[in-house]
Amino acid sequence: MTRHGKLLTVLAVAVALGTGGGVIGSPSPAYAVGCYGDYCSALDPQSTGCAADAYTIFRESVYGTGGASWVEVRWSPTCQTNWARTNGVRTNIKAEQDTGYTQGYSGNNGSFSWSKMIYSPVKHVRGVIWGSWGATTTPWA
Repeated sequence: MTRHGKLLTVLAVAVALGTGGGVIGSPSPAYAVGCYGDYCSALDPQSTGCAADAYTIFRESVYGTGGASWVEVRWSPTCQTNWARTNGVRTNIKAEQDTGYTQGYSGNNGSFSWSKMIYSPVKHVRGVIWGSWGATTTPWA
């Protein structure tokens, strides 16, 4: 094989490996997050990808709504963060750590509203919403 032929073979192999649709070396979706740990504090759980594996720790109904309105505290095992989430569009929401550290409203999608995240693998966090009825909080998670 000529030197020119070897170069073309090497280039063909490189192109074939590089056009695998992002399969080679791509992280799995569960780990495709934009932050980890304390670097997630004060960030949005949706835009960072932390919400992808999150689950609800506690949910508390707003007084007098019969469960139609609620607040919950969420946990992402991948990001090691908590945040508050409620149904409906409202900005009166926050996540509160037992140290007094809080993070307020971050965003909504028309169905749910949520707070920014708090890195909290050992400290306790609760979700809080408030309004004319007073305040509704989840237990400490």
